[in-house]
Amino acid sequence: MIQVEEVIKHNLIAAISMKKDEMVQLGMKYGLAHYKTIKCSQQLDKLLNIHRYGKKYFVNY
Repeated sequence: MIQVEEVIKHNLIAAISMKKDEMVQLGMKYGLAHYKTIKCSQQLDKLLNIHRYGKKYFVNY
């Protein structure tokens, strides 16, 4: 039986991977200092923090 936590973790890892790919594409298209790339990087940071710190980070955010 699949646990809810496993599904959430799998989806979070998939979201992190997709956001990384998006950030690379934006960086190649606009450059690393462009606001679109920076905004995407900040979104990726949030996902990574949730993955690392879990509920503790999410509650404090």
